[in-house]
Amino acid sequence: MSIKDPAGLAQYLRSGKRVLIMAGALCDEIDFNGKSLLDYAADIAKKTNAPVAATGNTVNGLRERGVETNKSWAAEIVNFMKYDWNNPLMEGKPEVLLLIGYSPTMAANLASSVKDSETVVLGGSYVEEATYSLPTVKSFTEWQGELTELVKAL
Repeated sequence: MSIKDPAGLAQYLRSGKRVLIMAGALCDEIDFNGKSLLDYAADIAKKTNAPVAATGNTVNGLRERGVETNKSWAAEIVNFMKYDWNNPLMEGKPEVLLLIGYSPTMAANLASSVKDSETVVLGGSYVEEATYSLPTVKSFTEWQGELTELVKAL
C-alpha cells in the first residue's frame, strides 16, 4: 500500500505497537558481503524487543545471535492472526507483522492473508499487499543500505 523509507519505518516500529517479526528461509541464504539477512533480522529484533517467529530453518541462527525464538510455521502464524490468537510467542495478537526473509510472492501472499493488523515487508522488492514496504532496489548493495539505515534509526 505504501512505500516507507528506512527512517520512516524505524519511527513506525518504535511507535509502541505490538510487533511480531517473522524471519523466513531467505534469512539463511542471503549474504551481503559478510553480513547475512539473518543478522539484520536479529538486529531488528534486539532493537525493537519484538518476538520472532522463526520460520524456515532460522531458529538456530537466531538463537546463536542471542535472539530468543521458537520454531514456527508461516501459515500457522497467519491463521492465528486471522482467528483467535493463541501463540506462546507473545501475549495478545500482534498489531504489526514484520516479514523479512521471504520472496516477494510469498511476502505478498502472507501480507494479503493478514486481517485486522498491519504488515511491514523488508524485502528487496516493493510488496503492494503490505501496509508498508521498502521500495524496490536495483542491487543487493542498495538493499543492504536500506536495512543498515533502518537498524541505525531504531
